[in-house]
Amino acid sequence: MTDSEIVQRQSNLVRRIQHSLPDFVKACAADVDTVLLHQDAFAAAYQEDEYALLGMAIKYAGMCGKEVRVIGSTGQAVGEEHKLQ
Repeated sequence: MTDSEIVQRQSNLVRRIQHSLPDFVKACAADVDTVLLHQDAFAAAYQEDEYALLGMAIKYAGMCGKEVRVIGSTGQAVGEEHKLQ
């Protein structure tokens, strides 16, 4: 992959995250080392495109020099009590 292609892919990633996850962009811009994500914030209903967006968000956070920490248990955000054992 050429440098030009890498720059283009990074630009596309930033544009997608800015459009889809503006609050996440703000969190990554804050003066913190770690950005927290609740695990139900992405793919709570197991949609495959949401998994891709989660990966993009993690990549974006890394580009911003942030650590990503995933918190919560499955269904916690909606009051269910399901955990993987």
